[in-house]
Amino acid sequence: MSAPDELRRGDLAAFEPSSEAVEFEALTDTEFVLGSATPHEHDLVLGYYSVHTSPEALRNGEAQISSIQKRLVQEGRL
Repeated sequence: MSAPDELRRGDLAAFEPSSEAVEFEALTDTEFVLGSATPHEHDLVLGYYSVHTSPEALRNGEAQISSIQKRLVQEGRL
């Protein structure tokens, strides 16, 4: 499997699950980040900056992040 077009700075490529080897060919000097993970056992709920296992967990997580932000602003740390 290959990317359909040349990838440029900031592009993201996602591939279908496979047990095949991953090969890269750079046409110029480059840097890249490779991420890999086993499939999660259930659907994930995506937030703006977080991933959770349920809508309720997403609401709770984002509320906690908001609470921490408010506290840091009050303390003058943000």
